[in-house]
Amino acid sequence: MIHNEDSRVKIPGLLHFLRLGYTYQSKKDANIDPNNNIFIDVFRESLNRINNIKISDKRIELLINELSDLTNNKKDKGKAFYNRLLMTAGIKLIDVNNVANNDFRVVAELKYEKDRATFRPDITILVNGIPLGFIEVKKPNNREGIQAEFQRALDRANKGEFVQYLNQMQVLGFSNNQEYDDSERVKMSGSFYTTPNGTSLTFNHFREEKKIGVNEYLSDEIINFVLADNNISKIKETSEFIANLNPDTPGNRFITSVFSTERLLWILRYGLVYVDSVRDGLNKHIIRYPQFFALDAILEKLKDGMQRGIVWHTQGSGKTALAYFASNILRDYYARKNIITKFYFVVDRLDLLIQASGEFSSRGMSIASINSKEDFVNNIKSPVIVSSVGNNEYKETMNVVNIQKFSQEAAVDSSIDKKIQRIYFLDEVHRGYKPKGTFLSNLLGVDTNGIFIGLTGTPILKKEFKSTDIFSGYIHKYYYNKSIADGYTLKIKKENISTKLRNEVRGMFKLEENQKISSKHWELVGKQSPFVNKICGYIEEDFEVFSKEIYRDNSLGFMIVTSSSEQARMIQEWFKGYSNLKTALVLYDEEYNKDKQEDFRGKRQAENSSIITSNYYGVIVYNMLLTGFDAPRLKRLYLLRRIKEHSLLQTLARVNRPYKKMRYGYIVDFVDITEEYEETNKRYLEELRDDIIDEDGAADVNDMFVDVVEVKKQIKSLQNKLFIYMGNIESNLEDFRLQIETLEEEQLSEIRAYLNSYKECYNELRMAKEDVSTMPIESVGAAYREVSNRLQFKRDEERLLNDDNEFDDIDFSNLIVEFLKNGEVDLDFTTENDVLEIVANIENEFYANTDKIDLTYIQRKQEFRDIMIKIKRDGNNTEKIINFIKALHILHNQLRSLNISNKALASTYRGDETCMRLHKRLLEVYGEHIDNPIAYEIITEIILAIDDLLGGINPSMEIMTQELMRPVRDSFRNKGINLGKSQVLDIIKLITDDKYN
Repeated sequence: MIHNEDSRVKIPGLLHFLRLGYTYQSKKDANIDPNNNIFIDVFRESLNRINNIKISDKRIELLINELSDLTNNKKDKGKAFYNRLLMTAGIKLIDVNNVANNDFRVVAELKYEKDRATFRPDITILVNGIPLGFIEVKKPNNREGIQAEFQRALDRANKGEFVQYLNQMQVLGFSNNQEYDDSERVKMSGSFYTTPNGTSLTFNHFREEKKIGVNEYLSDEIINFVLADNNISKIKETSEFIANLNPDTPGNRFITSVFSTERLLWILRYGLVYVDSVRDGLNKHIIRYPQFFALDAILEKLKDGMQRGIVWHTQGSGKTALAYFASNILRDYYARKNIITKFYFVVDRLDLLIQASGEFSSRGMSIASINSKEDFVNNIKSPVIVSSVGNNEYKETMNVVNIQKFSQEAAVDSSIDKKIQRIYFLDEVHRGYKPKGTFLSNLLGVDTNGIFIGLTGTPILKKEFKSTDIFSGYIHKYYYNKSIADGYTLKIKKENISTKLRNEVRGMFKLEENQKISSKHWELVGKQSPFVNKICGYIEEDFEVFSKEIYRDNSLGFMIVTSSSEQARMIQEWFKGYSNLKTALVLYDEEYNKDKQEDFRGKRQAENSSIITSNYYGVIVYNMLLTGFDAPRLKRLYLLRRIKEHSLLQTLARVNRPYKKMRYGYIVDFVDITEEYEETNKRYLEELRDDIIDEDGAADVNDMFVDVVEVKKQIKSLQNKLFIYMGNIESNLEDFRLQIETLEEEQLSEIRAYLNSYKECYNELRMAKEDVSTMPIESVGAAYREVSNRLQFKRDEERLLNDDNEFDDIDFSNLIVEFLKNGEVDLDFTTENDVLEIVANIENEFYANTDKIDLTYIQRKQEFRDIMIKIKRDGNNTEKIINFIKALHILHNQLRSLNISNKALASTYRGDETCMRLHKRLLEVYGEHIDNPIAYEIITEIILAIDDLLGGINPSMEIMTQELMRPVRDSFRNKGINLGKSQVLDIIKLITDDKYN
């Protein structure tokens, strides 16, 4: 049976595209542009139709060259091409208003090649003949899961040869045709989408919220044609192929969700944005699926007459970005009604105004200047829509305004005869919008016809008042359980202070056992120097352990939330005077707050974007930065005061942004927030009941918190799962090794995961200042290494027997030991060490070889593999082992002779190994025409030409190739050999790849 990704994912996916209105495009006899893989005939026909004109072949050629020029750069991540793609002036490349007027096609295994580097995506998506996306697939349950495709995609993104192609791509998909498994720490299963973004990629889930109707029918004729065109007709009648043609397989549902023609065109038009920020530079973002469905819901609600509503999306899910995407969609929605739109983003704090202005500006929007109430009165009364056009680029305007600027005087003048729809996005709608408040009255009173869209992750849910009492109902909900599952936010781990510190603090307060501290008393004592000194010393020591011992990452940051401004200043003075951890104090009356915030966020290094640098380890606050402050490196928050209700959830979310490979953000709880959190969370879950109750009536949501109690429960669970192994782990690791020897790879992987979780729990309890003295962590660590070694052996053994795999990194010593364990070998004649010694010598010779594409070298590798397989199968007695050792000695001598020969040849070129390899390649290809002396003379001439060309400079590969064409051709011509252009390019490629890349 054929049981691979072709029959299970790729071909079924390819055919599913045809159900969605795509055409299958064969590569045979296709007229394809070599620079950008544009299908020229399809491109021409599509542009003629879209523009309703006859475009000359010369103009088509110029357009294709234009697109090549726009994509062939390493600076703008495809921004110039993307702007040209959507341009409506001049010749249009796509019809953004009429989906049916465009041509959608799919191609299998389309080859992308530049400078001899190649890749072939499983399925390429063409829009009007232009490759704008692709999908890579893996068969279900492949060993590395979908991570294998993620890694391949990242490898391509980091290869300069592929920049031109990736600058042209807009939407990329990856699937192994499995359902999402939200319990996976590292995502192994499911389907994900992204957009190229230079050398970095972010892989997103897509969880469908609306049913898209799909016609299941596929004609036999088209199935037969696609199968034949891919030389795979034999899979047609297999049960797995037939089963995977179902439109409801996970992979096919994903294709429907992301790549159905209307969705794809929508994403191209509205779902992509370039963000150019001071901190992170230029990055390309693609819309997240909850943002997509929120925007869809906004449009549906507007059609039903909505004027007010709330988008309830959890903190960290991208609400400012949502407002940006919405501005483009709503502009076009109202434009179709001949109504002009004017957008306002309303905040309630200066720091949020500055932050929001920066977010919108970085996305290419103009920001209106509103510095006073008078400015706002003039702005909102004016019918003028402030927008700008620069570099042939329209810039939408966002009027970012503080709610305090609203007043009775700032009312829309409805008498002005101009059709304008004002749309107000109200940031953090849980704050400052009290039913009887003046600000709210002024806000809603300025514009009786306005559209008010509230944005919050924590709506107010008090008995006497709920946010929906003002803003009607919810437009869309996206709670933290989904955000955590999707990887947009992290779970939060709550830690209590150590028992020792707790007792010392209670002594300071002169409290009896179980007696609670009043907020007033806490604030009063919290300003006393002995208390501040003790707390600061504790925080410093705790963070040093957290960042340097547990995570070993100096880029991590912390926040201290104090009980008063006075306490904040005292803590800042302590860190300035006694600690090496530099901290920033951010209070409402402090200077340079904006600069300190930006500095604490950190800046990515230009040469390595994964490294963030900052002058500050910590930031000390009272009321500021508890909402809206986004700093992914902030991973530990020290909470020194009680915070209530929705404000508590907002504060906790400061540490929930994903950062590197961390699983949690951390709260160190000095004030016992458990009861307040549980009560608040209960109200939110009740509000979400209809969204989170599954068909069995159970709440489909996990707690945002993981505290010490949960970690201890996890330890108990792990002890139960490891029960039959723990005796040997703690007392006799050799017996443990024997115990796991008979286990299969899947069982070993499971045990290793349990042991790793045990180690993580140990670290979490240690950070929480719990007693870990009875946990056998050293023995567990040793057992983890034993299981890892056994697992590696099983995988190496499988790779050895698989002819399709390379085996350079196989641990042959480990294999030999395992292979000989069960044999009947007479130790008087030979020992395990005899075999290990010769195998080690052979591996050293393989490693020392300096020409690993030499056919002789490749042949010797295969011989080595064959001998190792024979040892596995037949190495059960002394006589056979002696014969194998003899064969290994012969192989070792052959390898040693080959390496000596290579070294001798390199010495004729003064040790230049590139020349040695080129010499051998020339003899392999042109051996009928040249001998060793002639090859030497040719190569010497070429190297001299290269030295003259370089002259201390570092030209690009393109320039070097162009400049070397003549010297290479002439060096052969001087010896009576005429080379064609492709032969010259082959030789130049050999040199430049080997010597200069």
